[in-house]
Amino acid sequence: MKFKNSIIGGATALGIGAFVSKLLGALYRMPLTNMLGSSGLGLYQMVFPVYCLLLDFSGAGVPNAMAKLIAETDKNEKQNKAFNYLKSSIILLFCFGIVGTLFMSLFSGTISRFQGNQDAKLAYLFLSPSVLLVCLISCYRGYFQGFMDMKPTAISQIIEQVIKLILGLILVGIFSFNLVLAVSGATLAISVSEVVALIYLIVVYKKRKVKVENSFIERKNHFGYYAKKIIKTTIPITLVGIILPISHVVDTFLTINIIGQYRTDATALFGLFSGAVMTVINLPVSICYGLSAVSIPAVSSSKDEEEKDRKAKNVVLLTTVISFAFFVGCFIFAPIIINILFRSLSNEEKRLAVNLLRFTSPCILLLSLVQTLNSVLIAKGRTYIPLASLSVGVAVKILLCVVLFKRPEINIYGSAIALIACYFIVCLINLIVVFKFKVRNANACNYNRQYAN
Repeated sequence: MKFKNSIIGGATALGIGAFVSKLLGALYRMPLTNMLGSSGLGLYQMVFPVYCLLLDFSGAGVPNAMAKLIAETDKNEKQNKAFNYLKSSIILLFCFGIVGTLFMSLFSGTISRFQGNQDAKLAYLFLSPSVLLVCLISCYRGYFQGFMDMKPTAISQIIEQVIKLILGLILVGIFSFNLVLAVSGATLAISVSEVVALIYLIVVYKKRKVKVENSFIERKNHFGYYAKKIIKTTIPITLVGIILPISHVVDTFLTINIIGQYRTDATALFGLFSGAVMTVINLPVSICYGLSAVSIPAVSSSKDEEEKDRKAKNVVLLTTVISFAFFVGCFIFAPIIINILFRSLSNEEKRLAVNLLRFTSPCILLLSLVQTLNSVLIAKGRTYIPLASLSVGVAVKILLCVVLFKRPEINIYGSAIALIACYFIVCLINLIVVFKFKVRNANACNYNRQYAN
């Protein structure tokens, strides 16, 4: 009962925060789409695959790694070690974040030319400071999550969205006379929102900080000791996180360059799918993210495999029930959702968006299960299974995109088909591995009991 209360409480806090954050993001898209149009929204969406990729390279796996390391720590030394993990991660990620920010700003022109639309250069420049800021934010979020305290993470996510919404609309309105400047203003608002979120987390940490024993600091406070453990734990998690952003960058290139050969609105189609449809898909998935995030410290803190399996089973079951309900609801009410959230779209664009949303709605169930299963496998130390399954899934996804995009009658629907195939393969592999692993352990235990008797 204690476990259920802690995991449901933590998942609820993080789920509510993520849901409100995504809801604000979806509401933000309504006026943003009205002000920018499909082409402007497509230009706005172009910068995010590269941005997410840089975040993953810079250390997006750190929150999960920190949560795992702190949760595994002995209760008597948890505060002391958590302090040193936090300090070491800040130094480490500050260096990585600076490199990521400089890369995005210095190569903004080259990246935008590669994607097929050089107008994105200024948007990259204004968004580049966020790479460093998000790196620092992830350190504090990981620290709190290691103690199963999900509220600071949830509140900071809401702060990010509120600032982005208000400031973004103001800047887009000010620069409405120029589409490139308006899009760049929207990305600048993101950087400012990260500054405010970081300040909030620092203030919360200062208020809750517990005094650390000096003897412990003198014995094991050197940066290398903790940085090495953080890097060792983060690498497989980061590699898992990098795969999907890489595929999104490839999607941008394939969509605009292949579909653009026979349609002049390729950028608008990309914006409609990634900016409108995927925004709706990610909203219910974000609720299940709370279960995914809380499962790492919950399962990692378990002392034996039987307890880990029991906790993992509960988390996966909850994820399945919740995500399936959202999948069915999204499929049935797709026309209503699109009409409410994206009123400014033309009738033809709305029809396309509704069809795409229905096509893609199974991803709500599949993606929710994938992120929870990945977290369970990471918490149990089987970190390279998610890496292998995602690699296979993304390879199939890219191959399908290349084949399907070349068929004019399919065009952007190829993105939905490829995405479903990707997550289905990943989910299936992860489930098979977990199931076989459990059966093997159970058979081994039964054999040992019989042999002992």
